[in-house]
Amino acid sequence: MLLKEVFKAWGHPNVKATHKTTLEITREDHLTPRGDCIVAIKSERSVADLNHNLKQALMQRNARVTLILKVLDVEDVVTGFGSEKLLLASQMSMVCRKSDYICPRTLMVKCDKSAADIDRELIRYLKQEAQVKVTIEVEV
Repeated sequence: MLLKEVFKAWGHPNVKATHKTTLEITREDHLTPRGDCIVAIKSERSVADLNHNLKQALMQRNARVTLILKVLDVEDVVTGFGSEKLLLASQMSMVCRKSDYICPRTLMVKCDKSAADIDRELIRYLKQEAQVKVTIEVEV
């Protein structure tokens, strides 16, 4: 079974996307230069806002998770896993992690990419405050 949720977020001139272990999307409307894992702000969703059925799927041990970021014709894909330990409680953001660390903001763990691995053309668009289409797919 495949579940999907699509929403929008926006870039910001301070998007660095240089963090080597995490990638974050936030509902915050600003970004300081210290936020090196953040790739998008003003998100329409946080992990707490996701559809109930999608959250239930994310909390399955065998859930395979895909995050697709798309600006114009440039797209990048992050894949990872859900966990029965996910809290999905943050009302402010969502974080994809290369590790298996879990906190209220964690969307997925054991990801194949962090912010530093995202296509640099996509990051250039985000630095220009482009709108990004965010798609989360969960297969269980």
